[in-house]
Amino acid sequence: MIRSARSYTIPEAAEALGVSVGTVRGWVRLGLRLLSGQRPFLILGSDLRGYLEARRAKGRVRLAPEELYCLSCKAPRRPFGMLVDWHCQTAKTARMVGLCEACGGSCNRMVSARALPRIRTVFDVAIKDEPAP
Repeated sequence: MIRSARSYTIPEAAEALGVSVGTVRGWVRLGLRLLSGQRPFLILGSDLRGYLEARRAKGRVRLAPEELYCLSCKAPRRPFGMLVDWHCQTAKTARMVGLCEACGGSCNRMVSARALPRIRTVFDVAIKDEPAP
């Protein structure tokens, strides 16, 4: 847990986050700010939290209701012919799998099992796995 009002050395930040020192140094090279007027170099907790939140937000992809995430294109895509296979993961979740319209690669999306009636209005669904008991 990183505290905003505290400053951290690179090894302290790595230990607090459960990552290696090299990982934190890599974040510094990618833009994490350091207080570099003194040694050891210090990272403000607020800067570290902001950097990690921005990094996490950048990695999230919002999908439209008719889109799946293409693993080849690394982008949201519509499945070919709006055809998807429904694979139950747990009693409450399922994974929709289709073929990307653009590249023919595999597209996936995790959804709530309760959403099946709504999803059937958008996609042509073939149920491959029954829900777990």
